[in-house]
Amino acid sequence: MKNKKLTISIIITLLYGIITLISVLHHEIWADEAQVWMLCKNLSIPELINHLHNEGHPSLFYIIVMPFAKIFPNIIYMQLICWFAMCYAVFLLIYKSPFNLIIKFSVLISAGFIYFLPVMARSYSILPSLIFLATLLYLKRKEHPILYATILFCIANTHIMMLGFVGILSLFYIIECIKAKNIKRIQLISITIMIFGILAVILQLHNTTSSNVFINFSFNNIIFNIIRVITLFFVNSYNYEISMKNSFIFPIIDIPIIFGIFISFITLLINLFFNNKKLFLIAFIGIGFQFAIYILAYNSFIYVTRIFIAYIILLACFWILYKENKFNNKYKICSKNVSTFFLTCLFLLTTYNGINYYLSDLKYDYAGAKKAAEFIQKNIDKDSLLLIDNEPYMVSLVYYLQDSHNLFSPYRNKNIKYVVWDPLTIVNTIAEQWIYYIKTNNLQDTKKDIYIIRSNSEENFYSIEKDNNKNFHKIYSTKYIIEGLEGYIIYKYIE
Repeated sequence: MKNKKLTISIIITLLYGIITLISVLHHEIWADEAQVWMLCKNLSIPELINHLHNEGHPSLFYIIVMPFAKIFPNIIYMQLICWFAMCYAVFLLIYKSPFNLIIKFSVLISAGFIYFLPVMARSYSILPSLIFLATLLYLKRKEHPILYATILFCIANTHIMMLGFVGILSLFYIIECIKAKNIKRIQLISITIMIFGILAVILQLHNTTSSNVFINFSFNNIIFNIIRVITLFFVNSYNYEISMKNSFIFPIIDIPIIFGIFISFITLLINLFFNNKKLFLIAFIGIGFQFAIYILAYNSFIYVTRIFIAYIILLACFWILYKENKFNNKYKICSKNVSTFFLTCLFLLTTYNGINYYLSDLKYDYAGAKKAAEFIQKNIDKDSLLLIDNEPYMVSLVYYLQDSHNLFSPYRNKNIKYVVWDPLTIVNTIAEQWIYYIKTNNLQDTKKDIYIIRSNSEENFYSIEKDNNKNFHKIYSTKYIIEGLEGYIIYKYIE
């Protein structure tokens, strides 16, 4: 029976791997993915550790990626790390979790599992497997305390939003050890690992808010931010395109589905509360800490990958509840059948989001950097001067150009290799300013062709084309991309 279950789990994992790998191999890299690779490629470990406070991310994922970035020119290795981590998470879910086939199936075809986590090469992608390992070890923490502590260390150092989850699990473990009165040496080592894991994140990111122009903790407009975050959290779970269009006018069919996700989420929290207060606190603090970060710092960027980590924390708590099988039968809402129904609904109702993006990514380019780089390499001489601003949207283009062409930032007076999130990062330049810069620096006298490369993000607000300036001739623009702001427009400067 055990061998049969193992065989079925391997087969399902392989099928999942094949389906998601198709999208991984087709997916065009966008800025946030390229940034990780370019940092790992261009910095040493000490330089990387010193820089990460500016990123707002701890170091584990970067350290995993770095050897591949140093050895290989192709970012596919980072993509495969994320894809493999998700395949391993699926295997753990199918083989080790106590859920029935309905819940397992709904998780597998949910938006996070079918597209956003295996295809988007971000640090979030390694969290499901780490959280599932932590769940398994939570049940055996007395037998494997050091391994349990090590996994918590890794989770904390993957993303700052996991500090709440790791913190509450560490606190419960410390309380358990203190209650036992006779703390063993191996438990002290485990506690040290847990505490050091949290401190390591704090030490790495202690001055993020003063160095990263996009991360500023603020209590201004707190009520508005709470409403916005809660709305985006559930809307983006079902249909990420709604908020990408900056519109909250939903088709009628969307409203009950979004409401269904919300009700499922709240009901499951209530279910945990009445069944197991400890698991409720793990879920509430683990997810609540994420909400606090969104509300205070990230309220404009509630990406689906982040949202799904909250769902996976909730799933992990129910994993433990199902394994312990201690349901409170006093209230109907606490029954196992109710849990199964709402867990299924929570993940199943997000399926449209994932399948929509999966099919769209196969049909269209996710972002425009690959096609823009191909155009530049075929049509623009290597000695030409390529001027850029608004660097966050240029880093993926830097990756795809592979040193064949350099992108020059006039504000930094150098070619860019990766993004530094300081005030110069988000500078936008209008046509007259470009002309002034070119003439002031006598760039036209170098006899090099001069080009201005702009992202769709810039053109939406500071369009050179709309200025009708005769000094700039548009020679290229990206078409048919999913991530609308990740497109490019190239102008040739004509004196």
